[in-house]
Formats: sequence, structure tokens, C-alpha cells
Amino acid sequence: MHVFQPVAPQDVDEGAFSFKGNKILVSSADKDKVNSTAVSFGGVGQIWGKRVVFVLVRANRLIKEYMDASGEFSISFLNPVEFRGALKYMELVSGRDEDKIANARLTVNYNDGIPFIDEADNVITAKVLFAQECEEESFFDKDLIEEFYKKDEHHYMYIGEIQKILIR
Repeated sequence: MHVFQPVAPQDVDEGAFSFKGNKILVSSADKDKVNSTAVSFGGVGQIWGKRVVFVLVRANRLIKEYMDASGEFSISFLNPVEFRGALKYMELVSGRDEDKIANARLTVNYNDGIPFIDEADNVITAKVLFAQECEEESFFDKDLIEEFYKKDEHHYMYIGEIQKILIR
């Protein structure tokens, strides 16, 4: 008989079970324009026989328009200490108003036409398989609405099939 030891999620810090809550940068392009934004909600898994990533993007973000137009995106993992200022800047500033990637002193690179942030340690590129608004009636835990959606700025969940994983 095997004996399992219970482990709290916050005590596991490796592989697919890394629950650090660090911000990641989601990048996408619409023709020759590239946008990127910082997000906190996402993960990696398997669905429909495919290895996938999922990210939640606010409905009012320019990145949503780019992801919808191109059908692809990347997630870039930057060192949260070294790039703390850039990550905060990318979260707060809109790409509608300025070239926030350049102003955050970050660099765009491409893999098979999908833009990503070159300063990242790890990058995942993905093709969108599914996108849907996270509507209030879909929440079983209504406290989440109060905690994360006070301003009625709902997320869209994007599930993307992993195309490549780039590791520095």
C-alpha cells in the first residue's frame, strides 16, 4: 500500500505545480502592431488531447483585440525582482496611449511570427483554441465577484494550444 502525504499548494514550488502568483506578460500582434500586458491569472494543463496554457485577460484590454485578431499569443516569464518596475508599468499603462513595451525598456522578439518579450527567462507560444467571457452567472463562488470584479471589468479566458516552449 502506498502512503500519500498531504501538501499545501503554497508549499509546492516546481514544475506545473508552481503557484507563485507572479505576473506574466501576454503578448500578441495585429498585423505589424505588437501589444503586451501583465496578467496574474493563468496556468498550464491538458484538454481536448492537447497541451495548453490558459490566461485571463480583461475585456477592456487592447491585448484582447490583438489575440482575437491574430488567434495566437505568447506568455513571457520575466524575473519578478529584476523586472519588477517593467512588470508594474506594463500592468498600469495602456498600449492604446503609447508604445509601452519600448517605454518599459523591453524588447520584442518573434518565434514563428508570434511576438514575445526577449528579456524573458521562459516563453510559451500558443494558438488560441477557445475564448469565453467569465460571466457572473458562471461563478459558483460569488465572493470572487466581489473580490475581483467590483468595477464590472470581467475577464475573458483564453485557452491556447502550446506551440513552443522557449527556455533561456
